[in-house]
Amino acid sequence: MKIVQQGGTLHVSEIDQLAAADAVGFETAVLAALPVKPRQINIDLSETNFVDCGGLGALIAVRNKARRRNSSIKVRVLNPAVAARRLFKLTRADSLFPVERS
Repeated sequence: MKIVQQGGTLHVSEIDQLAAADAVGFETAVLAALPVKPRQINIDLSETNFVDCGGLGALIAVRNKARRRNSSIKVRVLNPAVAARRLFKLTRADSLFPVERS
């Protein structure tokens, strides 16, 4: 996983999978890299082969904890595979995150 901070924006990419087994490590790494007053988090899932409910829970946890630092933060999920988009839609998580293709 690659995490790059540019000003108030955090870019997370090169995620192989986002599953229950990876959830704690993902959440810990992203939260540790958050700036004091984050404006935006971009999570690029273009290289992510698998997302399950545990991974989705980690995304939601990151969003909720980041919103405690800045209630107007935007957390975007970029380029998810079809299966991941389906999971976001079925769980209505797409109402929490803008799910976009770039």
